[in-house]
Amino acid sequence: MQYGLVFAKGDSADFADMAVAAEEAGWDAVFGWEALWGVDPWISLTAAAVRTSHIRLGTMLTPLARRKPWDLASTTSTLDRLSGGRVILSVGLGALHPGWLAFEADQGRKVRAELVDEGLDVMFGLWGGQPYAYDGKHYQVQPTDFELPAPPVQQPRITTWCVGLEGSRKSMSRAARCDGLIPNFTGVAGPEPQPIERWVGVAGEIRELREELGYTGKYDVVYEGTADLSDPAGEREKARALEDAGITWWLDSDWTSTPDDPIAYQLERIKAGPPKEF
Repeated sequence: MQYGLVFAKGDSADFADMAVAAEEAGWDAVFGWEALWGVDPWISLTAAAVRTSHIRLGTMLTPLARRKPWDLASTTSTLDRLSGGRVILSVGLGALHPGWLAFEADQGRKVRAELVDEGLDVMFGLWGGQPYAYDGKHYQVQPTDFELPAPPVQQPRITTWCVGLEGSRKSMSRAARCDGLIPNFTGVAGPEPQPIERWVGVAGEIRELREELGYTGKYDVVYEGTADLSDPAGEREKARALEDAGITWWLDSDWTSTPDDPIAYQLERIKAGPPKEF
């Protein structure tokens, strides 16, 4: 199992400082999140890339339905080259919130799902190199030889995790074609704690579906929750149980706390270290 942190607060300079502290404390990855109007996570991740050497850098998550896939393919591949192949891109339909709807109307879940599917097609194709063409319902791409960038370091593509809804074949199939699953549990809003049995079930569901669809190779299943810093032994025990269930990444995040000093609070979580036996 590998261990990461999602930073809910802070500007780009704060993010870079926290990424350095996380690398020193033994964490494997740091993640930002995308807002329509706010701190740009890709600037933050770039700042972190130039100040660290090996920690992975990603988003949790990027609402692919509202991003032009060629723009995102350019951003991620540029950062992947800069960082020496450390990018993790997490995608999903995105959770609608006032900060989204203040600028863009909801196109409806069906359209957003179509945009995610086509966005994945286009990004995977562009990362693979030219010539590349695509003719979808929402996106069309023609081959080009204009100022072509170098390929990303990661091959055959940048590590891409995708949200998949427990029990939904269509949603889970979208995640199965990617490199990792971010489980979304039926009837649950947000990263609420779920019993280990449910994690066992969703890990088994995605493994069986990938086998059925003919996908092979390494695949991640991602856990996200808020560690109890007052009970490190209990957190290590939970991490072992999740690893036994087939979870490959543990992500610590706290979206609900409102500390007076959010950066100091996040540094405390960083310095506590990942819940593993060293």
